[in-house]
Amino acid sequence: MDFAVSPLFLWDAFSGVLSSELQVSSPSSSLAYAVGLAAFTAGVLVGGRLADAVAPRRLALVVGGGVVLGLAATASAESLPVLVLGFGVVLGGATGLGYATAVRVAGTAATKRGSAVAVVVSAYAAGAVVLAPVVDVLLGVVGRAGMFAVLAVLLGGLVVCASALLPDTVASARSLSAEPAPAEASSTEPAATGLAALRPYSRPILASWTMFWLGSAPALVAFGHAGDFARTPESAIAAVVLLNAGNFLGRLAAGPVADRIGHVPALHATAAALVGACLTLVLVARPAGALAALLVLGAQYGAVSVLTPMAVADTVPADRFGTAYGAVFSGWGVVGLAGPVGAAWMATATGYPAVAGVLAGVAALFWAAVVWVSSTRSATGR
Repeated sequence: MDFAVSPLFLWDAFSGVLSSELQVSSPSSSLAYAVGLAAFTAGVLVGGRLADAVAPRRLALVVGGGVVLGLAATASAESLPVLVLGFGVVLGGATGLGYATAVRVAGTAATKRGSAVAVVVSAYAAGAVVLAPVVDVLLGVVGRAGMFAVLAVLLGGLVVCASALLPDTVASARSLSAEPAPAEASSTEPAATGLAALRPYSRPILASWTMFWLGSAPALVAFGHAGDFARTPESAIAAVVLLNAGNFLGRLAAGPVADRIGHVPALHATAAALVGACLTLVLVARPAGALAALLVLGAQYGAVSVLTPMAVADTVPADRFGTAYGAVFSGWGVVGLAGPVGAAWMATATGYPAVAGVLAGVAALFWAAVVWVSSTRSATGR
């Protein structure tokens, strides 16, 4: 399912065609992508809470309907408002709901939790890699409308097939986790619901939220400015490829590593890698050094995308994991929108080495946040 809900991040593969056919400028059409990112973040926030209360199989069917409807609207869009509504609101929201549902199921696994989360979130990254050349071929063969129609049938069908493998009751999903709730969660009062149910875990959730956005910020900036960090125009394509390859490999490797050594030591390793990569971008002028740093930066981002849900699952009971992870993920949405824009504004005045210096400071703060997450883990006895 996570593979099938990845078309939001295929935007660059067809944005030029959309701008041309709708007769709008690229900055104007990119509004659909910006709205999609916001809707994706909102979908994870709301979807996490829904995943704690609704059977994953039912949510998957809703996701499939949203993916088909959003792609169909994009296929038939003749104006920018329809594109924003179909691609941005509907597809973006369905993508967020699907991502939250898949991570919720993986994050509550009783054993091999790291490997389970790694498979799920790496599939999301792999979707964009695998589907991009497919989109390119379909655009040349059947055009914009035909391409989106094919994607709607293909990806909608995949989500429906995936739903058959998901638990059909909330109880089934909850039973995947054998860990007890932290001591402070016990109470004779009626159980709270939604965000109110997270009150006993506010400190570890705040720590994880801070850690996640700090750990994601450098790579999210780099995704928007990879060619600029690579030093030369000739290295731009290699920079994009290495950044995305690192993202995929980091996601795939982090889970099994965390299953062996624990997610806290793995988080410290990602913090060290992030500091090293950012300092390399500051100090090394040669393109080869910058490309190596971007590969590491992508791997660190992929790893923290796996390790963060593991950290959340370690401090809240399984039946509140979805809500908690949705709240933690909101920081990603904020920095994903503001980070690249802020970096572009700063670079016009100071250049990209100075931007990399700021990112190195962010990396140091991320390491401090990892220490904070570790201390909250100890406090809850997990």
